[in-house]
Amino acid sequence: MLEGGTAIDTWVALGIVGVLTLYLVLRLIIWSNMVRSQRQASKEQAGGMGASAQAPSGQWPGARREEMDISWGQIGRRVVSGLGVQRGELIAVRDNVGRLDVLLEVLIEIELRGATPLVQHVPPGYMERFLQQVPPDILAEWDRHRAAWAKQQDRVLVLTSAERGFDEVPRARLRIWQEAVARLTELEDQPPRPYLLVAIPSAARAAQLDMSEAELEAILLPAVAASTKELQGEIDRVLALASSGGDMVLHSRKGHMLRLQQGDRTWLSDDGYIDRADIERGANASNLPAGSIYTTVIEGETEGSLWLPRAAGARDVVFTFGEGRVERIEAASGEAALRDLFDRHSGEPRRVSHIGVGLNPYLHEPIGWTLVDEHVHGYVFIAFGENRYMGGKNASSLNVDFALPGATLLVNGRTVVSKGAIAGST
Repeated sequence: MLEGGTAIDTWVALGIVGVLTLYLVLRLIIWSNMVRSQRQASKEQAGGMGASAQAPSGQWPGARREEMDISWGQIGRRVVSGLGVQRGELIAVRDNVGRLDVLLEVLIEIELRGATPLVQHVPPGYMERFLQQVPPDILAEWDRHRAAWAKQQDRVLVLTSAERGFDEVPRARLRIWQEAVARLTELEDQPPRPYLLVAIPSAARAAQLDMSEAELEAILLPAVAASTKELQGEIDRVLALASSGGDMVLHSRKGHMLRLQQGDRTWLSDDGYIDRADIERGANASNLPAGSIYTTVIEGETEGSLWLPRAAGARDVVFTFGEGRVERIEAASGEAALRDLFDRHSGEPRRVSHIGVGLNPYLHEPIGWTLVDEHVHGYVFIAFGENRYMGGKNASSLNVDFALPGATLLVNGRTVVSKGAIAGST
């Protein structure tokens, strides 16, 4: 469910110096824009915003929203609503994107709901510089005061976009910082806080995907804005196909087959809204764009092989499993970097964390961004590493997802996905 390569990414945005100064500046800007935001919200409600945000009837799956004008104000309300923000709460807002226009809309909406945002703003390139320049003894104390923040916060919102590169960071420095991050993550998970990860288009991410920022926005905004009502209908239909508690077989391309055991684990779903029922059954983490079902698996019983078109920069990848772990990695290119991804993490990074199916009606083709691609309607996704936050038993500093095109998934012999299409879809 979480994207970005590691559990570290949940704490990346805590690194910037001067957070409180920035927060005060943002508060001044927020209040100067408050009246404008309230007027816009009233206008949208009076003019039927709900109708403009809904897919035209008869277009499921494969709904379109290109002709609709989606504002960042609407996205801000969708994000804060999805996190379930309540009056009086402290909301950690970790901005890894650097788009002030987007951040302001989110902060205004949090304030309007009577909650307090704790802003941690880290523009692209900051953490790379931080890890290269800060002395190791200071890195080791990185969590000293941040631990108090982790204990106080009620919910966590992360805005993410361009991929971060830690290739130039010395391994010893990275390891010291990872240990501090692991301590913070343990605090954040006791008890687990509602956590929402949001894909935000940016110029940097668009460049990585070889498209314009406008093109990326046109693809992403309709998928992020999809309402819970739109998503839940398809989620319910596919959950009825995926009976729990049995044998799962995943066929990927080039003749590879992976067998997984669900055991007593249950299917969870992500409709982009974290409510009390979600939290009680262990689904405290959500994404936007949303629209998926997923389950953890019995960690030590995965056997067979899996093909992926790409994984962490590697291409044409084959994982071979034994006793629940990836025992062999083969790739046409990028094999060394992929091995390093697993080797530099603690715990059991080579075990499958969870497996799921994307169900967003506004996503039809992959774009090369896993957080988006794993929600493409009919795409199967598979994750490695940490899964205790969703009811599993695998501990690791790694938490990474990969999306599979054209896969077939059978649960207890029943077809849920056939060559990239949901069973029964037209």
